[in-house]
Amino acid sequence: MKLQWWWRLTGALGLAVAVAVPAALAADGDDSDAPMDTVSRLKAGGVLSVCSDPYEYPHAEQNADPPGFDIEILRAIARRNGFRLDMVWVNTASRGGTARAFRQSILSKKCDVFVGMSDSGDDDMLMGKLAFTKPYLGMGYVLVVQGKAEGKKSLDDFKAGDMKVGVTMSTPMDDYLFMNKIPREMFMGTKRMMDAFTKGEIDAAMMFSTSLAVARIEYPQTKVHMVPGYEPAEGLRYNAAWVVRKDDKTLLKFINDNLDEMLANGRIKEIVEEYGVPFYDPFKS
Repeated sequence: MKLQWWWRLTGALGLAVAVAVPAALAADGDDSDAPMDTVSRLKAGGVLSVCSDPYEYPHAEQNADPPGFDIEILRAIARRNGFRLDMVWVNTASRGGTARAFRQSILSKKCDVFVGMSDSGDDDMLMGKLAFTKPYLGMGYVLVVQGKAEGKKSLDDFKAGDMKVGVTMSTPMDDYLFMNKIPREMFMGTKRMMDAFTKGEIDAAMMFSTSLAVARIEYPQTKVHMVPGYEPAEGLRYNAAWVVRKDDKTLLKFINDNLDEMLANGRIKEIVEEYGVPFYDPFKS
């Protein structure tokens, strides 16, 4: 499952690959001998080519500083292991979506790993040729409040008080509020919901956890914040993961081992929280 950023720029048409194939990959293609596997190439001081949508903040964003937590995590792995990164920017919002983006990037060997993904347990998007890494972050819908909603801890509090909760329409969260008879104020997109928040028209909303990073930049004046300790409900939470080619088993193990170590020492948590995104350990299925 690909989780889209509600503020993304979707006007661009076609697949945009902004960076040429790294020289290290081209050299492999010209070598008459069997090419080194990806990890051997990296250990020899090579380049890991990374695909991402250019508008997938806070995972990654083209020409941005900070560049996104996926890129910072990969940079930390690169520094620890002595290799470099090259970015390949791929527009997943164009016609054909993620499947087309995969075919024209990672499956065409223009990159080694595709970031900004989430593993919902549905392998159809992998087309039998790709594999998810281990998850490194839990994400989901969280309760944000301000003003009159301060002090409320759960959706049940809003149901009991007959107080509306803002939500982006036609999302899993919208359906959850409707089915559980929780009063809701619907908005066409997170941006419109945040506009209402900033104007004080609503005091509570359910937002996707990574959207908090965007809200912090786009609406610095708002006092919106997540209810402390709030945890996304089952069915409304997902795990962030990356994608590699299925036959690149040594790279998959290499990335998984590094993610495990960075989760254990708290480095991933530190990086993610620097973006104003709540960190959750990967959720168990």
